[in-house]
Amino acid sequence: MKFISIFFVLLFTVSSLFAAEAPKNDGESIAAAILGQYNNLKSFSAKFDRVTTQNATGKKSHDNGTVMFIAPSDIRMDALMGGKMVEQIIVDSEKTSIINFEKKNVMVKKSSNEAAEYLAFLKGLDEVSKKFTIGDSTGTIEKAKKTGMVIKDGSKMLKLTPKTPNQQVKYIFITAINNEIDSVIIIDLMKNMTQFTFSDIKRNPALDKKDFKANIPAGFEVTDF
Repeated sequence: MKFISIFFVLLFTVSSLFAAEAPKNDGESIAAAILGQYNNLKSFSAKFDRVTTQNATGKKSHDNGTVMFIAPSDIRMDALMGGKMVEQIIVDSEKTSIINFEKKNVMVKKSSNEAAEYLAFLKGLDEVSKKFTIGDSTGTIEKAKKTGMVIKDGSKMLKLTPKTPNQQVKYIFITAINNEIDSVIIIDLMKNMTQFTFSDIKRNPALDKKDFKANIPAGFEVTDF
């Protein structure tokens, strides 16, 4: 009888432990597998192919380039068209500098929010969860393709919705293959869509901080706003 009593006490204890650890749902598991790899990221680099679609007209624009990141907040994006530099974006914790080489002007924003939001995944799951509600949208991929999103077969897709109103971003979708991020799709408040498709992704490469300084060419007009 004493043995049976001890058995039931142990059974109850083990059952309580499993009950206390509620299993993650599919969305949480997918988010952890994809975004968890970016927790405590120190640096990042990749090539990108970018397509922007205007909702009102359906007009598309295309460019490509490279993106680099050094934690906690420095970002550099070089955009090319026909192999020629057309735009460079430099982000730090205080501002965003946008250098337009065709128009020979520079816009300096006293905020880094926009570019940082686009590449929110670089902050990892823990930080993304603070600012966004994360959901599994894998089941909507076929419907998403009809809107113009280019999503590869076998992809999983996460949907990020800002927890507080955002002037630039309505939704961010992240697609991944074998839990490796393939593309980021931004829908703004006007329903314009920008899709970054990444290649040659490197996590924690050796990068030089000096490459994240905005070097404004002589004669370029600078506007602060």
